[in-house]
Amino acid sequence: MQRIARQNTMLVAFVAIGLLSWAVIWWTLASQPLLVPIDLTNPVVAQGTLGNDPEGVWFTGDTHVVVDRFADTPWRALQWRWRQAPGMPLTVQLQLESRQFSVDASPQWRIVRLLLPTGQQHTPLNIKSGTLTVAGDSRNLGVLVDQFQVVRLSVLPWWMFLVVCDYWLLIGVVALWLWRGRWLGVCALLLFSTVYVVLFMQEALTGFGAATIWLDRGGRIGTVLLIGWWIWRRQRQLPAVETAPPQGGRRFGLDVLRAVAVLCVVVSHVTPLLFVEWSSNRDIFRWLIYLGPVGVDIFFALSGYLIGGIVLRLITQFNEFAVVRRFWMRRWLRTLPAAYVSAVVVWFVATPTDVRSYVASILFVGTVNPADVTKELLFWWSLAAEELFYLVLPLMVYIVIKKQPAIPAFVMSIAVIGGIAIVARAVLLLVSDEILWRNVNLVPYARLDSMIWGVLLVWVRNYRPQWFMRIVHYGFAPGVVIFAVGVTLLVDQQRWDAVAMFIGHTVVVIGASLLIPVCESLQPFAWALLNRMCTGIALVSYSAYLYHGMIVTMLERWFGAATSWPMLLGVVVVYMVLVFGVATLSYRLVEAPMLRWRDAHFPDSHQPRRSVPTS
Repeated sequence: MQRIARQNTMLVAFVAIGLLSWAVIWWTLASQPLLVPIDLTNPVVAQGTLGNDPEGVWFTGDTHVVVDRFADTPWRALQWRWRQAPGMPLTVQLQLESRQFSVDASPQWRIVRLLLPTGQQHTPLNIKSGTLTVAGDSRNLGVLVDQFQVVRLSVLPWWMFLVVCDYWLLIGVVALWLWRGRWLGVCALLLFSTVYVVLFMQEALTGFGAATIWLDRGGRIGTVLLIGWWIWRRQRQLPAVETAPPQGGRRFGLDVLRAVAVLCVVVSHVTPLLFVEWSSNRDIFRWLIYLGPVGVDIFFALSGYLIGGIVLRLITQFNEFAVVRRFWMRRWLRTLPAAYVSAVVVWFVATPTDVRSYVASILFVGTVNPADVTKELLFWWSLAAEELFYLVLPLMVYIVIKKQPAIPAFVMSIAVIGGIAIVARAVLLLVSDEILWRNVNLVPYARLDSMIWGVLLVWVRNYRPQWFMRIVHYGFAPGVVIFAVGVTLLVDQQRWDAVAMFIGHTVVVIGASLLIPVCESLQPFAWALLNRMCTGIALVSYSAYLYHGMIVTMLERWFGAATSWPMLLGVVVVYMVLVFGVATLSYRLVEAPMLRWRDAHFPDSHQPRRSVPTS
């Protein structure tokens, strides 16, 4: 009876979130402004203008304006007013897609109105005219344009109903996918609906002129079809994992996560090798470059899960400082030798241009101050965060365990570390200029909470196994949705300002952490080659992370940005081969020997001896 009551309550929650989101989308669409101005001084929007004039913007005789509007919204018309400089009347040639026509311009203001085509989102408008030179002004002036606006046309109620249902369909399908996630699914749906509806409200106020993938028709329909296919395929539950997974050896599902994480980082930093037009394109650049931070967040979640498991295994011994010291030595011997060998290689292969920044990075202080971020080895900020976490967590447990029992001391320690990191990030955002907000998330001590979620998950696995099993069975869909929301916050951070900087990475890490229990139950794929690739990439992922920046710099200095498709393909293939080839050498020549030496001199009594340790 109690279970039926919980299911009814969840059903009410799902229906309430769905109805509320539908109502807000309807109200937003119905209350859009009638006119939305277009900024002709923005070079992304208009090319061939002479900037601001007290009365408007001068066109130079050959101007290109791109109007971004969705085809399935009520925005259908474009209007402006213009006049020419005093002189002979000018004839202006307008080209809107394949349509061409002429309009006369005169010294008096006149209004021009065009219906926008509905076939595509990006509507190019070319405006060509003669030019005049005015006494006292050396510029060649075409027409003076003012009040360049998109106009909303009236639509029938039934059409608005269809448009609202179209936009809401993604929320409805996500709700179906999250239904098996129980209360975790309710939280994920609430988060997703909130972000989606806010995106919709922002877009409605600007005439849907800055598309995000969730609101673009292709993106929405593609996502709906993908989720629908997944629901259709997933008719049975995931296989359960043990309540206490084995601590030694490699776990295939976690190797898959590591491989995904390092590929995100490696791919994201390839932008200097792309076509100049691609690397300077806002949409391509933002989606590509933010794969890197997302990959780092996955690594943070995995690191917290690994380190938390080690600390919990040794928790009853942490009242002895020798145990803390042995923990430090094992972690530092795992990470520091390979890191500093890579730093030496970088010095000789891709010599830094700023020695001060190079030294600051290898001393792990390159991003301590968000106003003075290093220019060399910038990615070492994440190594600094990891090393700081290795230092602080066992030391905090050692201090607190003197006054508290072991498990309360562990919980109190992760709460204090996470709380201090969150407060530090909030303070840095408050005192920093808006230009420096992105740098705040590179500050090591302000990102320690990213690893706390993995640690918390280990605590759940060991002391709340029934919760952990629920995450295994029901956490995949909520984890993916929460992960996607975090990525949306980061990629479209200009929409959210400091909010995205404050919680964006946290949301990504929470989503990645929810996927860890599911991935632990993941069985090897049917394709043996894919299994070997995932395991191999995961094995050398740390070295690939250390050397990929050096290889990008080296190839950029040798070849520069791509100038043709064959060159692009060749450079990218060489890049990937070099990254994982050098990573394999680093693993075999540095990591593996150092790990064997570590286990011989600083053994972990709770872990069986292995020929090549993995952590």
